[in-house]
Amino acid sequence: MGMNFDEQVKRVNETNKFMLHNGIRAVELAEDHARIEAVITEDSENAMGGVHGGLMFVMAEVAAGLVTRNDGRKYVTLDSSFRFLNGASQVERVEAEASIVKRGRTVSFSRARVYLPENGKTLAEGDFTFYCLG
Repeated sequence: MGMNFDEQVKRVNETNKFMLHNGIRAVELAEDHARIEAVITEDSENAMGGVHGGLMFVMAEVAAGLVTRNDGRKYVTLDSSFRFLNGASQVERVEAEASIVKRGRTVSFSRARVYLPENGKTLAEGDFTFYCLG
């Protein structure tokens, strides 16, 4: 595979421009688990002052992508199903975690949830399907 999980976390935090732009950073990566975090700023909020649903989706997809591609192969997102369960306002940080549901030869499935780290309250959750490019 080449890189160990700590090296993958370091590399993605330094080179993934989309994550950097959105204030998202990888925290933990293992064979079957990934965790990321985002510091909430005014740019992360919706018009009502809550954490924007788009940021929640992006965090879930990024976490799911990290755990899926940690086998060294390249993937693209094929499909997703996402549910917004709770809003959050006046919070400093949000986390997302993802795990592998099934890893196939060409298609892999993962599940992610976005939550508040201070109390574990789930804000959103979803399922992601990834296609392996080879």
